[in-house]
Amino acid sequence: MKNRQVLNNGMTLIELMIVIAILGIISAIAIPAYTGYVTSARAQECQQEVASLALAQEEFFLEQRTYFEGGSTGALETNSQGLWSPSEANVNNRNCSYVIVAGTTGIATSYQITATGINNLAGKGTIATKTKL
Repeated sequence: MKNRQVLNNGMTLIELMIVIAILGIISAIAIPAYTGYVTSARAQECQQEVASLALAQEEFFLEQRTYFEGGSTGALETNSQGLWSPSEANVNNRNCSYVIVAGTTGIATSYQITATGINNLAGKGTIATKTKL
């Protein structure tokens, strides 16, 4: 009798389907988790910008004895007289739009900074606020 050797080169269709099913399960878990991490990081970035704006407000107040206000990134950058500029990630309002409302009296002694989610954070509403009374 002849000895026949069976060569097993490659995978069977069943093995391939099992690998595809495992990859599908892993991606079904990993993609939503990753998306959540990215959204959380973007919101954290907006909170850091609000803190940066608050520091710029205090420095501006020390020099001018009033607080600045503005309704867009460009206006805030101009009104702060160079004390604040947006981080690279927030140039052109990529994740949040920032609004500062200063006190209504002649010399503003209070302010409120509000960061609202846009683009990737749209629908998240107000991400962060900072108020000084």
